[in-house]
Amino acid sequence: MVKILRTATGCMASISFINELMKKGVEVVCVDANPISVGLHYCRKKYVVPKGNEPNFIPELLKICKKENIDAILSGPEEEIIHISKNKDIFLNEGILPIVSDYETIKITSDKWKTYEFFINNNISTPKTYKLDEIKKEEINFPIVLKPRFGRGGLGIYIAKDMGDFNYIVKKCNSDYIAQEFIEGIEFTIDIFSDMDGNILSVVPRKRLSVESGISVKSEVTYNETIIKYAKEIAEKLNIKGPANIQCILKNNKSYFIEINPRFGGGSILSIRSDPTIIENLIRIVKGEKPIPSKGFKQNLLMLRYYSEIFVEGKHESHNI
Repeated sequence: MVKILRTATGCMASISFINELMKKGVEVVCVDANPISVGLHYCRKKYVVPKGNEPNFIPELLKICKKENIDAILSGPEEEIIHISKNKDIFLNEGILPIVSDYETIKITSDKWKTYEFFINNNISTPKTYKLDEIKKEEINFPIVLKPRFGRGGLGIYIAKDMGDFNYIVKKCNSDYIAQEFIEGIEFTIDIFSDMDGNILSVVPRKRLSVESGISVKSEVTYNETIIKYAKEIAEKLNIKGPANIQCILKNNKSYFIEINPRFGGGSILSIRSDPTIIENLIRIVKGEKPIPSKGFKQNLLMLRYYSEIFVEGKHESHNI
């Protein structure tokens, strides 16, 4: 039986992904930094771990992997992915496969300014972007988006509608913020899955119809040849390994790419249902078997999300994360 350690299981969207793995016979060991995370009360084997940016995160993760005879690691948050990718060899030397891109790739995708530079250097259309501490106010066209270079889940993002807004919001922002041209259009996320040599196996574009806390709650698989072409180009040039989701905005039939996340996203479950070879190939890769070619994806598949609950009796340790 394949055993996969899944981190960040406190994210509500993670449970549907864990279910897909379990349905394929994978034993999932869940870990999270928060002792009252939903995943820790859902999986049979579970552990509380340090946060991804804490010095003992990697040693603790390795200890759990060795104890549970883990075959592979799937991570989520950028702070975890950065450190896992940087320490890949520690796990590989123990026969544990971190399903993540190389550190050189992660350094680009985890930094929105470096991502912008990557798009510009590769002639990929992207909104005009400035470092906040270098922007000249006379260059600003409103509305404009202010967001952290290093961030996730839509946290800390503001939209300034005029100079008054801008001056007020800037006071909340540190020097690591960027200012980005606001593009009003249709939001797309393109899920990519590649083997560990960087060969693309699956590409599924989905239209984000409704988003809450950075996670798609209503989404539809929508074929768009141009978006697929550019997403493949991005994945190939960055040498993406394993999962990634690439975000863009479609306006007047032109796509503007804004972010690259080297992981399964909150809405990736829709792509997994649309193209079942994603999970099948994930398992094959963990087993050391050759992946099978994707037969494409089911178009116009619609995902509608709702809340579900787990009730746990007794007194429980909790803290804010």
